[in-house]
Amino acid sequence: MTTAVGPYDAIRPTSRIASRIATRKNGLRFLSLVVVLSTWELLGRLNPIFASHPLAIFNSAVETFVPEVLPAFVTTIIALMTGLALATPIGIAIGFAMGRVRVVDLALTPYVNAIYATPRIALIPVLVLWLGISFELRITIVALGAVFPIIVNTYAGAKHVDGELLDTGYSFMANSRQILRTIVLPSSLPFIFAGFRIGIGRGVSGVIVAEMTSALTGLGRIMIENAKYLQIADVFVSIVTLGIFSLFLFEGVARVQRRLTPWGDTEQLR
Repeated sequence: MTTAVGPYDAIRPTSRIASRIATRKNGLRFLSLVVVLSTWELLGRLNPIFASHPLAIFNSAVETFVPEVLPAFVTTIIALMTGLALATPIGIAIGFAMGRVRVVDLALTPYVNAIYATPRIALIPVLVLWLGISFELRITIVALGAVFPIIVNTYAGAKHVDGELLDTGYSFMANSRQILRTIVLPSSLPFIFAGFRIGIGRGVSGVIVAEMTSALTGLGRIMIENAKYLQIADVFVSIVTLGIFSLFLFEGVARVQRRLTPWGDTEQLR
């Protein structure tokens, strides 16, 4: 007697494999976290001035997170997200223009490469003269740090589209707008997300450096003040808070990418 096979039965083994892979990944991550925290606790107790340890950091977080760290964290994150919101559309637009229009590529590539290679911290004295010690300064530094990785990666994605896909589109009489929307943009999405992830890292570094050097509030300023008085556990509270937020931000970006580029899900099984 033969059993009927439904249309979704072929998908179930793949789903089970993906579930097992995810379970193994989570188990490995948990194990590595336990090992890191245990090692850190042991070494930190031997030399607490320089490394502190997780238990001391937790006790410090209980005392200082709500009254001190949380308001500074909110200020930092507002500057970070505002800068990223400004940098993302600008970076994508410029990257696409450079990747698809030869004249724009020739005109802008030297400037993009030169500014991309320039450390953001070197621009802080000039930006302070232009903007003062203000909230706008932090937003500008975040935007400058994030926009160039987005430009460079978007340019790479728009420039190196599979020629066979383009030929297929032209053979079906697609116009330039349709080619851009149905072929170039989907092909460039993985590159755009890669640039955005790099931009997040640059933006986080930029906002902390800006707060350390020329701000009265924010996590960067709190870290400088705590380090000045050798309150190492308090410094790590700010660092861990920022690290946890960055993990959630990267995971959110990864989820959006999986939703917008479902054709890349099969790579997760390899």
